[in-house]
Amino acid sequence: MKIDILLSTYNGEQYLQELLQSLKNQNFSDWRLLVRDDGSTDKTVEILDLFRKENPGKVVWLEADGKNLGPRKSFEVLLRKSTADYIMFCDQDDVWKQDKIQQTYDRMLALKQKNQGVPLLVFTDLTVVDEYLNILHPSLWQYTKVNPENVKNIYRLLVNNPVVGCTVMINKTAKSVVLPMPEKALMHDWWMALNISRKGKVDFVREPSILYRLHGKNSLGVSEATGKYYLKRTFHFFTTLSQNMNAIRMLNSLDFSVSVFKFLCYKFVISFSKVIR
Repeated sequence: MKIDILLSTYNGEQYLQELLQSLKNQNFSDWRLLVRDDGSTDKTVEILDLFRKENPGKVVWLEADGKNLGPRKSFEVLLRKSTADYIMFCDQDDVWKQDKIQQTYDRMLALKQKNQGVPLLVFTDLTVVDEYLNILHPSLWQYTKVNPENVKNIYRLLVNNPVVGCTVMINKTAKSVVLPMPEKALMHDWWMALNISRKGKVDFVREPSILYRLHGKNSLGVSEATGKYYLKRTFHFFTTLSQNMNAIRMLNSLDFSVSVFKFLCYKFVISFSKVIR
């Protein structure tokens, strides 16, 4: 298969069938689904097994070990198992637009043409929807006031990451610069973006490729970036530096030099600029 889609599941029975149907509806067919369940106790495994049986040759099931590793570690296990030229990442509660794979793959090939033999990453915008797929905002980037151009500056990327894992495609070469993922890496998508932006090339598609469902149970949800929201966060930053320590620990895990002082300066400036917009 040309493209592996990595799916880590955990108690996802409520929305999983819609996600799987959206994969089946893609207008690009040269893909397979690599699945690892992270210790579900609901009907998630049954839903996945039925999808595998109904779509022979399209699903590779990693033997369930019953362990709950969390999303970062679970996706790392899947990434190590992938053998495809290109790799995408998938969340259990979203819906992919019909041309998501094709749209991302086309941008990847254009990026590859200009950047042979280096790690590559392509990501897209998302449409924010509620649990019933009603549109809350046509653009996650606008909703959260995050600029996709942040990937061109390591400090902006550390403060305001626009790369959401369920929109990402990387090439096989990129595996060498993102694996292993240290325990201090906050999430797989952020870790990939930081390393590939420094050691390879990153590009993005401005059009949303996915319906990003907010339902209150997301492992990592988002909030609308209002001035009040950022004002609260800005002053909270001064009262407790501990809120930034996890990001600093991840920064220190990178195998290239990044200034903690400069990161903190960017953190304040970007947060304050959003308050006064």
